[in-house]
Amino acid sequence: MALHGSLEQVSLRELIDLATYSSLTGSLDITGERSGRIFLFNGQIYHIECEGQIGVEALGILLNVQKGTFNVTSGARSEHQSVWGDLETLLRNAERTALRWRRLWHQVPSLHLTPVLAMPREAAKERANVTEHLLIDAIDGHKCLSEIAAELHWQAIDVVEGIAHLAAQQMVRLETMPLAPHDPVPAAQPRPVPPAIPTIDRLLAILRS
Repeated sequence: MALHGSLEQVSLRELIDLATYSSLTGSLDITGERSGRIFLFNGQIYHIECEGQIGVEALGILLNVQKGTFNVTSGARSEHQSVWGDLETLLRNAERTALRWRRLWHQVPSLHLTPVLAMPREAAKERANVTEHLLIDAIDGHKCLSEIAAELHWQAIDVVEGIAHLAAQQMVRLETMPLAPHDPVPAAQPRPVPPAIPTIDRLLAILRS
């Protein structure tokens, strides 16, 4: 059994509360303008992924998804761990990150966009601050924002804020690059649903109450 629904009816924040209260072992799968997964074991969140980001930053992105669907996949597991500590600290940090994202999404709607210099590199550096020099050096017209964040070992939100500032100064423009022939095409099929375990019945009862 799997539980589906709309984020317009039940917010992600409410889903997290319900999943932790019901001691869910499985995942909350979010599909919308940004998609991701939140993995839990006995109601404890241990891994989150979204748009190439993990942990607190991934949850900060997902908390801004208001129009989309959710799927509770009971029994789903991940081999990775990106979250430690108590839930309240996690949510407090993620909500701060979510606020930063909310101020930027209208300028930078996706981490898959590729920044391209709109002027010679040295001319751009003359107008930029020292920190932005690192961003300018990382821009090659091929790497997307998520890849630049990984290369610099920066949080994606810091890269987006820097690129948004450079774009506002007309030093950089953002483009959507087509997938190269060797790049894998994201699967359109839903993930297989593992057999349900008793905790899903508790979550279903809570949502129906």
